[in-house]
Amino acid sequence: MKKTILIVALAAALFPKAYAQNTTAAAPAAAPAAAPASSGPLSDLAVSGAFDYESQYVFRGKKITNSAFQPNVNFAYPVYGGSLNAWMWTSQPIGRAGATAGPNQTNEIDWGGYYTYPTDGWGLKSGTIDVGFQMYWYPDGGGAALPQTVTSRTYEFHLGLQYDTTSVLGGYNINPQLNYYHDVILDSNTLQASVSYTWDVSDLIGLKGTSIIPSANLGWTGINRTFGDEVQSGIVGNQTPNWAQSYIYWFLAVEADYKLNSWCTAFAGVRYSGDNESDTGGYNVGAGPTNPNAPGSANSIWVGLGLKFGM
Repeated sequence: MKKTILIVALAAALFPKAYAQNTTAAAPAAAPAAAPASSGPLSDLAVSGAFDYESQYVFRGKKITNSAFQPNVNFAYPVYGGSLNAWMWTSQPIGRAGATAGPNQTNEIDWGGYYTYPTDGWGLKSGTIDVGFQMYWYPDGGGAALPQTVTSRTYEFHLGLQYDTTSVLGGYNINPQLNYYHDVILDSNTLQASVSYTWDVSDLIGLKGTSIIPSANLGWTGINRTFGDEVQSGIVGNQTPNWAQSYIYWFLAVEADYKLNSWCTAFAGVRYSGDNESDTGGYNVGAGPTNPNAPGSANSIWVGLGLKFGM
């Protein structure tokens, strides 16, 4: 029953404003780790998700919007010794900038799937490999009447490797991951490495179920068609060049988690992200695209808080 209620609640949260605004950029769809279900006909199905508030939305070093509500849900089911996953994520900005939604107040809905398989049989113990696909959807995007929106959707494939370092680092798992992404619309390639560690501080502070989670990632992305298909179709007016750009980006975060019960955890964290391009990216509303090489602040610091669920 709890699982059904969670699914309905998360589904309702994912679509509050799907047709209300327009958006400009793609985002990562970070599907949370799933917890096993308890009992019933769907006992092998694991459902997880989060109700998340972020004071900024930053994707691969570029600020996309101001504060936003970002719920997500992930379904995992065991298949042939691995796990088949389907997920959905959305970013719904809070408030609007004037009569028309600009690039700092636009929404997004992403969905996708991936298959995760243990690499033990390949000689890499305690590792997993996953292969997946995701679509980034920007409702009502790509229209001539909405020049701040340069494309309505993109499609991306990814390949990832993850390793559990517990056995080689004396009981510590820093969760190293390496991921490769290819976007077929933007003709982009992205390589990202990340680490994270969950430190149980329950005994240290005398509050059971409390953890501190530092994390970091470093990535490189090369984009050959920054504005997707819309430049060729004339949607962005006289701005005909479809700029190529490449840059290095980074992300650092520290999060505090408190386990409320066996299936719900509250969290709050501070995040920092930047890139070496000295450019915020985005789109100059009403005047065509912003040159990706234009100067600007590329560093962002923000906070996030919410609830995670898993059963």
